[in-house]
Amino acid sequence: MYDPFHEVLSDVRGTILKQARALDRPVIGVMPAYFPLELVYASGGFPVQLWGNRLAPSRADAYLQSYCCSVARSAMELELAGGADMVRGYAFTSLCDTLVNLREVYRRVVDKPTVELSIPVTQTAEARRNYLSSGLDKVNRGLQEMAGGRMTPESLAEASELYGRVRALQRRLYALRLERAGLVSNLDFYAVLKAGSFLGPEYYAKLLSDLLEKLDSMDPPEDSGPRLLLSGLVYDPLELHRILDRLGVRVVQDDFANGWRTVSKETLAVENLVEGVARYLFGPAPCCCLYNPENDRHDYLVDHARKAGADGVLFWYLKFCEPDAFDRPQLMKRLTDEGIPSSVVELELSMQNFDAIGTRLSAFCEMLEG
Repeated sequence: MYDPFHEVLSDVRGTILKQARALDRPVIGVMPAYFPLELVYASGGFPVQLWGNRLAPSRADAYLQSYCCSVARSAMELELAGGADMVRGYAFTSLCDTLVNLREVYRRVVDKPTVELSIPVTQTAEARRNYLSSGLDKVNRGLQEMAGGRMTPESLAEASELYGRVRALQRRLYALRLERAGLVSNLDFYAVLKAGSFLGPEYYAKLLSDLLEKLDSMDPPEDSGPRLLLSGLVYDPLELHRILDRLGVRVVQDDFANGWRTVSKETLAVENLVEGVARYLFGPAPCCCLYNPENDRHDYLVDHARKAGADGVLFWYLKFCEPDAFDRPQLMKRLTDEGIPSSVVELELSMQNFDAIGTRLSAFCEMLEG
């Protein structure tokens, strides 16, 4: 029952081309993270989320330093290698310095239009709204020019409903994993999530609905492996989840930017779009890349782990992600103070050898079980 999702990942390019033809919409590449896909869809585009890939950077090294995160480098490599020739334009956020600079590199090197949703760094919700109101119109105009459509109240409402339904279905999948730990393997779970990055919302919602209907009637296997919460920016590389499955680990919750931090977002309110986008960006799950003094990430992660009944927290650190690296020491100390064990693995998307990480994970699991 997971085959349709794995098939998407085995032929991402073919899937995107097929979906774009079926939808009769141009492909818009959406860079990490939190850019509302609803805005792209309401403008007539087919948003495809680009969270990095397994390509080893070579061409990209001419434009990006080796100490840039592998999400940015692999995305640039995909474009320069011709693997993103179906993408008409790109939508960025100002999530971190690397992504801000990446957009500037694209503007100079890639002959495709780009738009950027600048995420405000302000003290109050009112200041956030004021900042967004000055830039959101420009973003929407850029999207309409890029996608060739016209954003209307009706198209916004339709897009909001579609993507709100998708995230609601994904939250049901998260709830099932938490309630029946082990029901879905870690590899299958994240394959289901990742496939949604390359599918139209209606088609993906249908696949999710069918899957959830089957899972509702199933019981979890009897298993006593450790229960983990994973925290990081991206849940790739998927090969690592295969190792967790082999070790008997039951991932019961996560704190990934392209996982729960996005899935937890409610339906985008479009009656007042500025207010709706502000709430979408800053709630409910905090992120190391978003400044929101009203939502402390330390308290949140402790509460997140306890509600999930996690035996420990594994930090899934993508090398050279500075916001994540800056947060981690304080978070690990807070978890220790609260009696929650934690560990960290250091990753790159293009890595091929997982032996050392597998050994580290095995030792962490033995510690938890002991």
